Amino acid sequence: MTNTFLNRVSAERRVLAVVNERMARAHQLTGLSNAAISQWRANVGLERTTSVHPILVCVAEHCQRLSDRSHETFLPLEASQSEEIERQIDELRQEITICL
Repeated sequence: MTNTFLNRVSAERRVLAVVNERMARAHQLTGLSNAAISQWRANVGLERTTSVHPILVCVAEHCQRLSDRSHETFLPLEASQSEEIERQIDELRQEITICL
């Protein structure tokens, strides 16, 4: 069985990789908390990240909901949840390519 905590960590790492592959080290996103996203936006520029921000917040919230399911920690991630995260990561990748 797949551990949902590991799925969350994996999803978060993939999101960070999508964002950070286009960023100089000094401007990389360090996490998916509201504070980390706000700091990243301030470093990169609010104008440049306007269209990326809502997608990033949405996928971050989705990942957080995965970790809030402690009573289900050892249940497999539902296919629909996995597909939604994949869709959000693809959308983020496209927007990052356009904006940054």
